[in-house]
Amino acid sequence: MRALLAAALLAAAALLSGCGGDEETSSSSSPAPTPTETPALESPEDQPGGAGDEEAIRVPVQFTVDGEGITPPQVAVPAFLALELSVSNDLPEPVTVRLEGAEPLTVAPGETGRMLLEGRRPGSYRVDAGAAGEAILVTGAEPGP
Repeated sequence: MRALLAAALLAAAALLSGCGGDEETSSSSSPAPTPTETPALESPEDQPGGAGDEEAIRVPVQFTVDGEGITPPQVAVPAFLALELSVSNDLPEPVTVRLEGAEPLTVAPGETGRMLLEGRRPGSYRVDAGAAGEAILVTGAEPGP
C-alpha cells in the first residue's frame, strides 16, 4: 500500500507542477535564440526605376521648316498631355517658331530644336514659323496628321 500511496503522490506532484501561475520557468539549458536583424525596407522611391522615377507622358509634336515652308500643315494630339515640340530647320538661316501661348523656339540652320510644353485644352493653336509660314496644332483630337 505504501507503494501505491507513493505512486499517487508522485502523480499528483507531477500534475500540480504542470498547473500554476503565469510565470514560466525553464530548466532547459539551451541558449535563447538570437534575434536576426531584418533589413529596413526601402521605399519604392529609393529603388532604381521605382516610383517617382517616371517621366510624365509627353506627346511628340514634330515640324520641319525648309524651302517649301513648314510641314506638316497640321498635327493632332490628345488634350491636356505634355507636349515635346520638335522643329527641324533645313534652311540656311536660323528660324524662330512660335506656338500660340508658348515661348518662341529658335533653331539654328541644319539643327533640330526641342522644347517641353504644358498640355493644352482642346482647341486649335497656331504655329508661326515666320517667313516659312504657319501650321496648326489641334488638341483634343485623335493623334495623326
